Amino acid sequence: MERFAESPKFASEMKLIYAFIVVGTALITLGCKTTEEVSAEETAFAMLDQARDLLANKHYAAARDTILSLRQLHPTAIQARRAAILTLDSIELMETRDSLARFEDSLNAVRERFKAMLPRVKGRTNEAYYAEQRRIFDMQNHFDELCAKAKFYIRKIDIDANEK
Repeated sequence: MERFAESPKFASEMKLIYAFIVVGTALITLGCKTTEEVSAEETAFAMLDQARDLLANKHYAAARDTILSLRQLHPTAIQARRAAILTLDSIELMETRDSLARFEDSLNAVRERFKAMLPRVKGRTNEAYYAEQRRIFDMQNHFDELCAKAKFYIRKIDIDANEK
């Protein structure tokens, strides 16, 4: 028996068993959540639900602040923080869509005013004509930027949702 205990095979098997015990103990220790972690997760999910309610009522700034507070107050609430990423992206998307709708109405009103101005402008040398044309150009650029932002958040939400 003593010779068997001294053999290299026995020593390597003992090291392997010891490694399994150490790894198993570490996994069990890491897998068990303390009551503080569970409580933090529950509180964070309550804050997330509050942010979602604010989003549904179009209170975007308050919803964003709630998510940012969640991230600061509960750094160990990993599941709630993951869900908060999607909610924060949804806040940005919904706010951008609302801005797009309002801005499109403004842009269309300026375009109509510009069309009404055209018959009165002779030779296109009128300073008001060029000022209005620049304004439409600037507004169209801003509108295009808002559209790009909306597309970005749509793609980001899709990617983040599929990573789960």
